[in-house]
Amino acid sequence: MGTTIQTSSKDRLEKAWQALQSAQDLQEDRIRFGLDHVNLYVEDVEGDWLETWGEGPEWQNPVNLGKWFQERFEPGWQAIDEVFCPEKDSLALIRETAGVKRAKTLQLGYQNSQRPIALIVTIKAESHGETGVLVQVYPTGDRPELPAGLQLTLLSHHGDRLHEVVARNADSGLQMELSGQPGERYSIQVTLERDRVTEEFVI
Repeated sequence: MGTTIQTSSKDRLEKAWQALQSAQDLQEDRIRFGLDHVNLYVEDVEGDWLETWGEGPEWQNPVNLGKWFQERFEPGWQAIDEVFCPEKDSLALIRETAGVKRAKTLQLGYQNSQRPIALIVTIKAESHGETGVLVQVYPTGDRPELPAGLQLTLLSHHGDRLHEVVARNADSGLQMELSGQPGERYSIQVTLERDRVTEEFVI
């Protein structure tokens, strides 16, 4: 027996808008980076990716931080006030940091041990055309502390581990800073026990 999936007009419009937005992003990247823009969409463009097409996991487009300066944010990235309670102590600390910031709620852990936390990314323009990036992790809801052992890891475009911080008992947050030129790519991993969330970024 087949399964029928009904799509509402709102869903169709949302998908059409996302497709149009993706096409516009591709055009802007082509103008901004020239032929090098292909590197943003195809991993190892000069390698044997065509021969091995379909053999590896599907590659996802990274979060484009450069477009955040234009207030163009990917789905799932929310304003700080939409993620944290107004009375949350960490909210004041996050607000003190200058720059464009967005937060994404993550669920880590298994079954009843899941801990809702937020990944916060703040960007600001620096000298010599570089962009400064501050990555933070804070608990959401009514928990004042991060679960001990939670890891925040920065990975290079090729998967090399560049930096890592680990939450200890009673830690209320974790953070790390980096900077880079437009087009540079990184990954952020948030890990708790065997559960892991990875977000890819392009500056």
